[in-house]
Amino acid sequence: MRTFLLVAAAGVALATSHALTNDTAASPPRPEPVAVAPVPPPANPTGLVAHEWGTFTSFSGSSGVPVGFSPNNEDLPYFVYHQVNPFSKGVRLARGGLVSMETPVVYFYTDKDTRASVTVDFPKGWITEWYPFASAVPVNSPKNDRTGGQSIRWDVKLTPSDKPKFPRTPPDAKGQDNPYYHARETDAVPVQAEITGNRSAERYDEHALQGGTVFQREKFLFYRGVGTFAPPVVVQALGGDKVRVVNNSGGTAAGAVVVTARAGKVGFRPLGELATGASTEAALPEPSAKADDLAAFLVKELTAAGLYEKEAKAMVATWSDAWFYEDGSRVLYLVPRAKTDELLPITISPKPVELVRVLVGRHDFLTPEQEATAEKQLKRLRAAEAELNAANTELNKLGRFRAQAQDIANAKLTAAREAAAPHK
Repeated sequence: MRTFLLVAAAGVALATSHALTNDTAASPPRPEPVAVAPVPPPANPTGLVAHEWGTFTSFSGSSGVPVGFSPNNEDLPYFVYHQVNPFSKGVRLARGGLVSMETPVVYFYTDKDTRASVTVDFPKGWITEWYPFASAVPVNSPKNDRTGGQSIRWDVKLTPSDKPKFPRTPPDAKGQDNPYYHARETDAVPVQAEITGNRSAERYDEHALQGGTVFQREKFLFYRGVGTFAPPVVVQALGGDKVRVVNNSGGTAAGAVVVTARAGKVGFRPLGELATGASTEAALPEPSAKADDLAAFLVKELTAAGLYEKEAKAMVATWSDAWFYEDGSRVLYLVPRAKTDELLPITISPKPVELVRVLVGRHDFLTPEQEATAEKQLKRLRAAEAELNAANTELNKLGRFRAQAQDIANAKLTAAREAAAPHK
């Protein structure tokens, strides 16, 4: 049974081609990612270590002006907590949200059982999903309903010696597991959240608490939401398979790469580092590369930014379907750390000896050619709609005998079509 939040009447939601394509002379050089040896997680960490990865996804037409879009809301397992309408992710994006914050996960490494408190603020956005149980859930109010401004807090226990069985859902009809589970494929220690007390009016998993305690265990803290801020990087499609990328993030955006996916094939072209305020132009790559090569490129960039190799591979595995196989053109880049901290302030107690945060920006866009196709087909739809409306107007003149007249006419048209069809 899917876990839902009950929304109070007051409006407070409570818990529960480096392109492998032929470059032209006009194409930009293809810089190689920084060669950095993978850093393994500490075998016996002397203090608390925390690592986080996630994505900021945005969309625009060829002009580069960001607009809201329809997110994929079917990609999470049933046990994840989520806000219900009118505070859901889809509604937030439709009502003015510009950025879909997806799958930030926070990992922990420690050699001893540790109680930790983690608070994430989202001053320019709303937190719409999370797991496990949060001690302080995102609050909806008239004040933050238009511009955002929410936070979430977990009070958890880190259990390095524990080997819990994490919740799962059955594979889909094709035998595929939910992509959410890829994020568990790391050496991070388990996280345990406790739900204690009389909470019979709320639903947590399948338990209605009448006193007592329920434990929820996961490999990480998970959350996602919707932002009202402008995307850190602007992408303009210039036509003729040319694209301009402008870095407005206020810091250096590393690992930028243009990706084209079509009919199960992918092409990619690295852009290198983009200094703040810098812009660059590139040709869209033809989808003739290997997805494994793009995955390897991204893993190198993510580990160079500080993630452990297993974390980087888990992130790429989580997003490979969307990044590599969802038809369209997009730019991927690493959000500067200072920008991440500005948009998503995080506080962890006890303070980690190391805190790594790596967010990937993903910006999908339409080309002028795609927009021209959409305009042409919309004209056809409008013409067909006008013709349909005119036909309905005439049929309505038959009054209460319209249905019978249509039946008679339909029988005649069907007989005429069958008579005209070639006999076998």
